[in-house]
Amino acid sequence: MRQQILHILLIQVILVESLEGATGYLGENVTLPSNGNSSWRLSKIKWSIFLNSTWIATYQDGKENTNRLPRYKGRLSLNVSTGDLTIHNLTEDDAMEYTVDLINTEKKSIVNKIKLEVTQHLQKPTIKTLFNSSAEEGCWIGLHCISASEDVVFSWHVNSSNVTIFNMSHPQVKPGLHSTFFYKKQIPVQITCISSRNKENTSRVVTPECNDGKPQTQHQVQCRLRCGLCVFLGIFLGVVAVVIIYLCKGERKTSFFLGKFSRLPSLFQRNLS
Repeated sequence: MRQQILHILLIQVILVESLEGATGYLGENVTLPSNGNSSWRLSKIKWSIFLNSTWIATYQDGKENTNRLPRYKGRLSLNVSTGDLTIHNLTEDDAMEYTVDLINTEKKSIVNKIKLEVTQHLQKPTIKTLFNSSAEEGCWIGLHCISASEDVVFSWHVNSSNVTIFNMSHPQVKPGLHSTFFYKKQIPVQITCISSRNKENTSRVVTPECNDGKPQTQHQVQCRLRCGLCVFLGIFLGVVAVVIIYLCKGERKTSFFLGKFSRLPSLFQRNLS
């Protein structure tokens, strides 16, 4: 007991509990910095989670152990020089508060806390064309940019000064950026929707073309002729079917009434007798 007390007294404790934040992405790796003194030569490193200080990675007496907890088995790497801890193949369950205890060869100690957030990468936005029409001097096109990610900020970028952007909102479309563009004909145009969140951003590019007023290709003409012929045949066969059904019903009614009238003379004779 006296040796333990003496050992504790010999350690110069510098308790620095600073809660810092770190962000990692699902399926990727993240390094949690120990924030220790770069001039220190570490003799002990203890990374723990939860309030009861469950150790997940330790370094002591020259031995490293990163498989102390089954949930982190094979997923931890410990830098014994800096005290930094790397978590591989992040999962949602890894998002929590981590504590690191550092002790150097001079018996000085530092304690730091890091809160890890695990999120998904920002997904590429989707651009939908709402309308596309041509005018005498140019073309009008309405685009709607949306994203499957949350808390996203949208913006447009065009590669030409000949493009005019008219921002507008529409109550019937999902949250996103709905805008109208006007650009001159026969000038290559690229319109980019950029979605941003925190320090991450991604984009998608469209190259619109005026569809109105273009001559139809031979394939398009043939398709229209075939479609028209199919519609005509469908209507014609439908009319023929209705006429046949009507005639069949008419023949049944005629034969029914003729049978009735043929029995009248016999009935009349019976009454007379």
